[in-house]
Amino acid sequence: MNIQPNRKKFYKYRSMRSDAVRWVEQIVLQNELYFARALDFNDPFDLRPTLSFEASHETRVNDFMRLVRERKPELSPAQTNAMAQELVSAAFSPANFNETTSAMHTQITKMLTEQVGVFCVSSKRDDILMWSHYADSHSGVCLEFDEECPLMMQAQEVIYSELRRPINRYIDDYTAMAEKALQTKSSHWEYEAEWRSLRLDDGPGVVKFLPEHLTGIIIGDRASQSTIDKVNEWTLKRPTPWTVSRASVSKDRFALEIAPA
Repeated sequence: MNIQPNRKKFYKYRSMRSDAVRWVEQIVLQNELYFARALDFNDPFDLRPTLSFEASHETRVNDFMRLVRERKPELSPAQTNAMAQELVSAAFSPANFNETTSAMHTQITKMLTEQVGVFCVSSKRDDILMWSHYADSHSGVCLEFDEECPLMMQAQEVIYSELRRPINRYIDDYTAMAEKALQTKSSHWEYEAEWRSLRLDDGPGVVKFLPEHLTGIIIGDRASQSTIDKVNEWTLKRPTPWTVSRASVSKDRFALEIAPA
């Protein structure tokens, strides 16, 4: 396969500790990526949006009428309206407002963090912190994917922000809600230059990809000989070629240099 260097690349940093090698091998030789739950992420804010329930009484009634029609289609329009009016008055009364909104927030957070599958990659291959945090202090590897991979083509760039922008389901359209809930992270994480693919319907789990879309592997500066040997073993077993590179610390800058191994 002719690997085109001008194509955009995405990178996945991985540890090569003894308990993690098999997960990397699953990607390298089995062509399988794992879409994880946000519940297991190290960011306590990820896929946990803040919500706003500000809306007029009429707007809330119209929203509840839709729900009543879905669950009780046998009701007449007048009965549907009456039930919606009753539900809204009870749920959003001063006495019940906090309990209602807290329950809705808990339900939405549970759904997003447990039922959505997320696969995260970076657009950078030489970030010192990424190697430190996700590749076992520079002793792991960084996998390189081609942008032509369907899973990478559907990836969305993460938006970094100082503020948590609340979602208001009565005002925001689907695009705005998805952006706030699924693509926005604290600016503290901006160094990650993250892109993410999401599985909203199928949820967390394993997804196959074509081997030619894994185009390279970078060995960390502190990688052990066993890691180097394992990469060489994988290179011989793979059905399609890839580039093997090595990261090393620069002699005159606080930076990493990537060169062919």
